[in-house]
Amino acid sequence: MLTADRSAGVIVKHIIEVIVCIALLVDLALSPAASRAASAPQRVTCPYGNEQLSFAVPAKMGGLPAIDFDYPVKATIFSFRDGHLLLIAMDQSERSRVRIVISAQLNKAKGTYDGQMVLDLGGNELQLQGVPVSCTVSR
Repeated sequence: MLTADRSAGVIVKHIIEVIVCIALLVDLALSPAASRAASAPQRVTCPYGNEQLSFAVPAKMGGLPAIDFDYPVKATIFSFRDGHLLLIAMDQSERSRVRIVISAQLNKAKGTYDGQMVLDLGGNELQLQGVPVSCTVSR
């Protein structure tokens, strides 16, 4: 009888483990990150002066966005999660030259990402411009 009780206890333990695993998977599937990945691609737009910087958020975590900018640039660092936006892009031909830096946090009241943007708008010469930024996200 002691063996039957142990076997039943092991079976109950495994059933509980399976239920916990299923609950975790359901929670993960319903999380905001999962719903964001399943929905249409997001587009971030950051105005500066009479211009705007715009790019699509990569569908895959760890991806780097293609950026529409006055000079050809390549994103080297990009993070858009947990209410934070960080983007660093370098000049495509002069890879040591930083062209774009955006660091912003979600303003829950306005629904925008507010922070700072530093741009190198110079052609052959370094011409840095630091401005406050308020980026919007659309689908």
